[in-house]
Amino acid sequence: MDPKLLNDSVLKNRRDTCNFDKEFTKMATDLTPTDKLVIMNLDQDEFLGFSFTNPEYVAPGN
Repeated sequence: MDPKLLNDSVLKNRRDTCNFDKEFTKMATDLTPTDKLVIMNLDQDEFLGFSFTNPEYVAPGN
């Protein structure tokens, strides 16, 4: 592979989008609003043992 191509694709910072197609990066974002009740009631048991779990989680049936 051409070394020049590799050097051109090195990320310059955390927001560098040089490896993404310009058509994609120019698209407007359409974020889905979160439903706080749904988020609060996600099964947090899958994350036990991790350094952070949702302190507001209420287990089903409690």
